[in-house]
Amino acid sequence: MDIASISGISMVEEPNAHAEANAQEVDRDAFIKMFLAQMQNQDPLNPMDGQEFAAQLAQFSSLEQLYNVNESLEGLAALQEDQSRFEVLGLIGKNILAEGDQISLGPEGTAAGGFELSEDAACSVVITDQTGTAVRHLSLGYLEAGRHEFAWDGENDSGTALPEGAYAFSVTAVTPYGENASAAPHIVGNVNRVNLEEGAGTLYVGEVPVALSAILDIRSAESVPSSGTTSTEDTSDGDVGI
Repeated sequence: MDIASISGISMVEEPNAHAEANAQEVDRDAFIKMFLAQMQNQDPLNPMDGQEFAAQLAQFSSLEQLYNVNESLEGLAALQEDQSRFEVLGLIGKNILAEGDQISLGPEGTAAGGFELSEDAACSVVITDQTGTAVRHLSLGYLEAGRHEFAWDGENDSGTALPEGAYAFSVTAVTPYGENASAAPHIVGNVNRVNLEEGAGTLYVGEVPVALSAILDIRSAESVPSSGTTSTEDTSDGDVGI
């Protein structure tokens, strides 16, 4: 609220205070202090005009109502945010598809990932550890455009079982004409926990964090496809191999 909209307020101690305050915003407490100062320092022989006094009281009442409305809206927004944060708890146990290039290897020794092809192409996947070192190469064969999922048995190229945790993967897709096709990576897996410490909450697929805004699809829990296969129809001449 701008002081210029409050008529007749002056400070006896500082004659120029009213002019200087015209360019400032004041809150409720400042308004009350200025109002009380005016009451205390008014001339007894020339008291404040009744109409002016009533106008200032009306302005203060309007200011008070605005503050109350603002506080109510803030409380409502906080309530809605809390409700939204706790609603994500219902996603625990659900199988999700989300944007991201990470894959979580669980204690059972298997992991799943996904991607979306822009066009028909021969696809392969490279899985890397946290140092960026390639640990496994998967050949998925020729696939049609669309969403696909693959599974990893948790072993490296030498057949050694790797420790559980978060890994990254990349997809290479080559069209029949020898050109690279787009293959957007997806996080696939079961939500095992939710962290509510910040914002709307963060989901976890194993050790892989997933923001709510990154989720593309939510499904009931389902079994992970066997290693090297995809959840879509196989369009290659033979079985999809590793």
